[in-house]
Amino acid sequence: MAKLAPLDLKAWIDEHRHLLAPPVGNAMVWKDSDFQVMVIGGPKPAERLSRRSERGALLPSSRATLSSASSRTANAGTSRSARARCCCSRPSSPTAPSRGSGTIGLVIERQRKPGETEALRWYCDRCGKVLHEATLRVTDLGVQLKPVIESFYADESLRTCKKCGAVLQPPARVR
Repeated sequence: MAKLAPLDLKAWIDEHRHLLAPPVGNAMVWKDSDFQVMVIGGPKPAERLSRRSERGALLPSSRATLSSASSRTANAGTSRSARARCCCSRPSSPTAPSRGSGTIGLVIERQRKPGETEALRWYCDRCGKVLHEATLRVTDLGVQLKPVIESFYADESLRTCKKCGAVLQPPARVR
């Protein structure tokens, strides 16, 4: 196993900030050990998209609010982490990080086992109904999420609520 070298996280974030913008807003810092660490950037509206993983995760946050479940669909068990705090997600629980512009957070997870899945779920801004869910087997989250998210936002039929007819608009790219 390769030896992990100390990392200047602030310098790494400054160098990779261009990757921390919508529609995905995350970049892998490292995954050459038992854990993988991703940096997540804002903005990301609350509860528009949640992620469910078969593993739990540690979510330290810098100037962001984290929610461990979509309050629109799962009020019971919803927990919010205040700014500059930490949140732990339970396995198979939806996690919906809400981040303002310029915010940064970390996601620390154990490496995926063969066959484990991730699910991305989008919600209607008007009524809270699930618009679409995509489930995938992930080997590189930083690479594989972007095309799934871009495909969702490119297809208006997936973004149109079958209950109320509202159309979820794609997030604006932050420069």
